[in-house]
Amino acid sequence: MISDLSIQRAVPYRDLSRDTAIKWFLLTIVGLADWIWMASAGFRVSPAYTYALPSILLLICISLFYFYTGREQRIMEFAHFAAQLLALYAVTMPLTFLAVSTNAPLHDNAFDGIDKAMGLDWVAWTQWMTGHPYLRWILAVVYGSLPVQGFFCYIYNVHTREFWRNTELWWATFISLIITIAGSAAFPAMNPYVYYGLESSDRFIHMGQFLGLRDGTMRVVSTQIHEGLVQLPSFHTILAILMTYNVRHNHWLLAFAVVLNAALIISCPTEGSHYFIDLFAGVAVAAVTIWGIRRFLTPQCVN
Repeated sequence: MISDLSIQRAVPYRDLSRDTAIKWFLLTIVGLADWIWMASAGFRVSPAYTYALPSILLLICISLFYFYTGREQRIMEFAHFAAQLLALYAVTMPLTFLAVSTNAPLHDNAFDGIDKAMGLDWVAWTQWMTGHPYLRWILAVVYGSLPVQGFFCYIYNVHTREFWRNTELWWATFISLIITIAGSAAFPAMNPYVYYGLESSDRFIHMGQFLGLRDGTMRVVSTQIHEGLVQLPSFHTILAILMTYNVRHNHWLLAFAVVLNAALIISCPTEGSHYFIDLFAGVAVAAVTIWGIRRFLTPQCVN
């Protein structure tokens, strides 16, 4: 006779197996694309980068242990999701480097022109922000809040047993990342601080990577800070909207997230070195991503 526990786990296990198979299949495809592109272009990964694999395997083992022993489902779900999320960033990070290495024409002039056509002056905005250091400091703190927001969402969704919300967040991150990386390959740009002559390129760590990838002197996929390689769309803007969307079921969390992430998006031009058009592009990508997950994920994920 099949135990009650087996019956209870049968349906979610089938859903978990199907979703997991699709995710790992896509991650494998992206990983193979990374490997082929890096091999053909002479790239290699830094030794520190390889530490991700043992971490992913450990999380998978923890998830399998708690699944087969039938102990704490929440630990199983968190370990399972953490493995998938870590693997997602592990295979997409090389793509951000490879996309920049195409050395496509820079679009700073076009972005500057679009901003000004909308009546938005990046230099004037930055100078105004510089004159308000306390506000600038607050926005800098808010800009750096995304990792904390993400971790809170993952834990909260597991704690409330709303596991499908983490699945939704994984798919939203995957879809938006692929679109973002494609955008960075098609529309590369430097940095408005450098473009407008307010700072030199050596003032920013990521600019050394950006220029090195474009001129061929950098051929190592590193775990060092590489924020800024992607200009359009703004991935911070995308994640701010996706994090807000993920807590929409809780009115108090939603109200807090709206205020926090509105401030985060406002901080992107100065703290993230983004043109204003990058933000609008990020909003568009987030909207397409949300439409996609509502259209193609299970009906449960559109509540």
